[in-house]
Amino acid sequence: MNDPYRLLGILVILILVSMALFIDPIGILLSDLKSIVLGEALHDGKTLYSKLVTDSPPLAAWFFGLVEWVFGRSLTARHILALCIIFFQGSYFAILLINNKAQSESTYLPALIFGVLCLYSFDMLSLSNELLGSSFLLFSLNNLFKEVEFRIQEDNILLNLGVYLGIASLFVLSYAVYLPGVIIILIIFTRLTLRKGLLLIFGFLLPHLLLMVWYFVKGNFGSLWRNFYHGSEWIAENLMSLSSLVYLSLIPIAYLVLSVVMLNREARLTKYQSQLLQIMFVWLLIAVIELIVSGKMTPARVITFAPPLSYFTSHYLLLIRRKWIGEMMLWTFILGITASSYLARYNRISVIDYSRMFPIEANFTNPIQEKRVLVLGSDWALFKTNQFASYFYDWRLSEPIFTLTDDFENVVLIDQSFTADPPEVIIDKNNLMENVMGRIPRLRIQYSRQGDLYILNP
Repeated sequence: MNDPYRLLGILVILILVSMALFIDPIGILLSDLKSIVLGEALHDGKTLYSKLVTDSPPLAAWFFGLVEWVFGRSLTARHILALCIIFFQGSYFAILLINNKAQSESTYLPALIFGVLCLYSFDMLSLSNELLGSSFLLFSLNNLFKEVEFRIQEDNILLNLGVYLGIASLFVLSYAVYLPGVIIILIIFTRLTLRKGLLLIFGFLLPHLLLMVWYFVKGNFGSLWRNFYHGSEWIAENLMSLSSLVYLSLIPIAYLVLSVVMLNREARLTKYQSQLLQIMFVWLLIAVIELIVSGKMTPARVITFAPPLSYFTSHYLLLIRRKWIGEMMLWTFILGITASSYLARYNRISVIDYSRMFPIEANFTNPIQEKRVLVLGSDWALFKTNQFASYFYDWRLSEPIFTLTDDFENVVLIDQSFTADPPEVIIDKNNLMENVMGRIPRLRIQYSRQGDLYILNP
C-alpha cells in the first residue's frame, strides 16, 4: 500500500479529473487577473509597497513576478503549476502521516483524497496565495507532529515550526491565526515551557523581522507598514456566499461526518495516534476561524481544510472491514466530487453562484485596447487587454491618496507616479482627477478629458 510508485497512479487520476478544465477553460478569474497584473508591475521594476500601493503579501507578490517573467500571461502554465503543487502537497501529507505512524496502515490513500478534495472546484487550479502558503502550513504540521511525539524534544523543531508559520503568513497574512492555534495545541498535548513558547514565537517573527529590516535599510519601512501590515483587510467581503460554498462541499462534509462517527465507534488507536487525531480536529477548527476572520470566501480559500478532511476521510475508509465496500465508498467520493465540480462549473447547480469571482466588464463608448491604464476604481476587466500603469494597484488603499489631496505626501506620491510611469488612459468615473490637477497643474497640459477618460496627449 505504501509503494512510492503508487503516487504516479495518483498523479494520473488527478490529471484525468482536471483534464476537462484544461480542454475547456472557463476564462480568467478576478484573482488570476490581479496576480497577473501584480506580476507584470513587479517585472516592470516597481518596488512593492513604495512604488506599488497594495496589501498583497510580499512572498506571494514576488512569486507572481517570477511566474510572469517565466510564463507571461499564460493561464494554462499557471494551472499546470498549480496542479503540480497540489500533487506535491498531497504526496507530502501522505508521507507525513506514514512517517509519523498516524494511521493504522501505511498508505498513500490520503494523497489521493487530498488531491481530489483540491479539485472540488475549478478555481482550485488558480495559482493563488492560499495554495502557495498552505505548503508551509503542511511543513509546520509535520514539525507539530514531531513535537507531540514524546521521544523527540528538540529546540530546532519548535523553531522550524514557528519559521514555517511565519513564512506562510507572508503568503497569506491571516495565516498568522495558526500561531495562537498551535500554541493552544502544544499547551494541551505537550509540556510547553515559557522558553519553548518564546522560541516558537521568535521563529514566527523571524521572517517578518528580516522583511522589516530589508525595507528599513532601503528606506521604505513606512510603505511596508502602511500597506501590508496596517493596510491588510480583515473580515473582507466574500466573493461566494456561504450557502453556495456549503452546497459545493456537501460530499466532503458528508464524509467528514461519517468519519467522525466511525472513528468514535470503531477506531483502535494508540495514545499517540489519538493525540494526532485530536490535533487534526483542532487544526480544522483553526482553518474555520481563519476563514471567518479573513473573509474573501471562495472555494480556493478553503484549501487549508484539505489536510484534516483527507486525514479523517482516509481513516474512515481504512476502518471499513469489507474491502469492496471501502473501494465503493472511495470511488463514490471521487466520482461524486468530480461530478459536482463539473456540474457547478457549467452552471447546472443553480444554488452555486460563481459570478462575483470573475472581473465585471466595463462599458465604454470607445473600447480601450493595448494601452497603459490607470483605473481610479475597481474596473479590473480592463486589464485583460491593457497594461497597468502608475503606482496605484489596490484602489481600497489608493482612494484616500486621491481624495485627500490636501495631504502633501499624497500629492508628492501621485506626482512621482505620473513622472515615473505616466498612464496613457485614466479611468475617472468620480471626477477625482480635477482636484489632483489643481495640485499638479502640469497634468492639465499632459491630459485631455473625454467623458470619464483622460487621454495622454501625443
